[in-house]
Amino acid sequence: MLKKVLVILLLCSNLVFANDPENTTASTEPKYKISDMDMKIFIRQLNNIEQCIYPDLGKHNYKEIYSKWSVAETLTIQYFEHQILKELLGEKQFNMMQTDDSSMNYFNLLHTKLNHQKANVDKELCENFKLTYQDVYTRVQNTLPKVYK
Repeated sequence: MLKKVLVILLLCSNLVFANDPENTTASTEPKYKISDMDMKIFIRQLNNIEQCIYPDLGKHNYKEIYSKWSVAETLTIQYFEHQILKELLGEKQFNMMQTDDSSMNYFNLLHTKLNHQKANVDKELCENFKLTYQDVYTRVQNTLPKVYK
């Protein structure tokens, strides 16, 4: 009887420890895992947007172009990234992913694995989109402190 009580106490204490959020050895399974298909759709849409605005991103020096973006350019593209993800995943899943480190780590790993610089930019859609981009960019630029301009 005493052995059973000790075993139960040991198991319970291990379960409590494993579920403690401060415990770095606890399971960090993502709350939301974006599917490969959704990631591929996201990548294609984002590449289309980026290469509409920055056509040279489709070339080999794309990392150099990213490194030269201003804070306003980075935040503007990030705004469109979030819009694509909200539309693709839904607001609830998007928010769940954004607030869970494990989900974001999974997202970033999958993005790195599947990302490419391929795009299929429609010229007419691109011309229309440039107006939207410029509007968002201007609003972002106007809200930034001077130190970031």
